[in-house]
Amino acid sequence: MSGTEALTGLPAGIPAARPPTPPAPKSTLGQAEFLRLLTTQLQNQDPTKPVDNLQYVQQMAMFSQIAGTTEGNQKLDVIADRLDQLIALFQIPPPQSSAQSPTPQATEGT
Repeated sequence: MSGTEALTGLPAGIPAARPPTPPAPKSTLGQAEFLRLLTTQLQNQDPTKPVDNLQYVQQMAMFSQIAGTTEGNQKLDVIADRLDQLIALFQIPPPQSSAQSPTPQATEGT
C-alpha cells in the first residue's frame, strides 16, 4: 500500500471525492421564511398596540408583487433557454477545411 492509498483507501491516481460545499447563504427571503417571520411577528406583538392593518396589507401586497416578479423571471429564464436550444439547432456549421490542400497535378506533355 502506498501513502495515498493508506489515507484514502483508493489506489494511486484515483482522486478522492471532495466533501460537499455548503450552499451559499440566501440574500433574499422565500415565501416560507416570510410567512414564518410574519407568524412570529403576529404571535409576539403587543396586544395593546397591534400592527396597523394598512401596514399589514402593504407588507402582504409587497410580498405578492415580489413573488409574481420572481415567478415571471423564472418563466423568462425557461423561455430564453428554449430559444437558445432552437437557435443552436438551426445554426449552419461553418464549412470544413480539409487538412491537406489539393496540389495541382502536372500533366504530361505540357
